[in-house]
Amino acid sequence: MSFRCPQCKTLTSLDITNRIELPPDSRSEEITLQVVECTACGFGGLAVYEEPRHGFLEADDWAHIGYWVSKDAVESVKSAIRSCPNPYDSHCACTVHSSLSQKDVHGVWKGLLEMERGHTFLMRMAVAE
Repeated sequence: MSFRCPQCKTLTSLDITNRIELPPDSRSEEITLQVVECTACGFGGLAVYEEPRHGFLEADDWAHIGYWVSKDAVESVKSAIRSCPNPYDSHCACTVHSSLSQKDVHGVWKGLLEMERGHTFLMRMAVAE
């Protein structure tokens, strides 16, 4: 599955290269943290895919947002995902899942709050113009 790169705007060059399924929270039934990389320009970033619990968000059935982050942040998340024995199991009890799936007092996933982030971009399937 390829997406349009937010940096070079090349169609179908942004790919999800690593991902980890995280436990659901009080808002979302599914949360996936992803590393995204462009094969054309070398851009690297993070993305979060979330499917809200039924009735929580009426406008969309899902949200897929990309984040501009530092190269160090991309490498750190990539390394963490690689060290997880079961990245596709949201109930994995490893330290990586534990550290990446922290929730606030309301049971909402903290997301990338502790990571320095730049702008966001929509993760949408690339469509030829």
